[in-house]
Amino acid sequence: MKTYVSGIFLLIGILFSMGGVEARVPEPLTIPEALKGTSPHQPVVARYYLEEFVKQRKLTADEANRIEVYMIFRYARRTQDLAEVEGLDIEKRRAVMRQKRMLRENPLAEFADHCGFSLERAKEIMNILHDSDKGTRYYLKQKENQKEI
Repeated sequence: MKTYVSGIFLLIGILFSMGGVEARVPEPLTIPEALKGTSPHQPVVARYYLEEFVKQRKLTADEANRIEVYMIFRYARRTQDLAEVEGLDIEKRRAVMRQKRMLRENPLAEFADHCGFSLERAKEIMNILHDSDKGTRYYLKQKENQKEI
């Protein structure tokens, strides 16, 4: 009986822990074999996802180009951020990265500003790119923050 109850709790724990995982768009067939399995956040791979969204008419070619430039910027910044915290203990690293996120504020607003999209279009695009409601969640946070001002 103990094993049965323990198994149920383990299963419940696994199911709830999976709830925070973002959906992932299927890997485009056009990705070269050497790049398969690479994070879609890496610019060398992102272009294949963007091309696929253009083919599906979810993005225009101009939007895809703007997003690709933004992805290059984000990837370079992320690489620099990770280099800055290299060698720090985990608590210090978390504190530094938390501070950086606070300074950058809402990722959707940054995405919209950098790419020249309206906040509404940026929300739609982020939802497409993540195959989730991630853009909508950031959009609602942004609108909530604007009400407080």
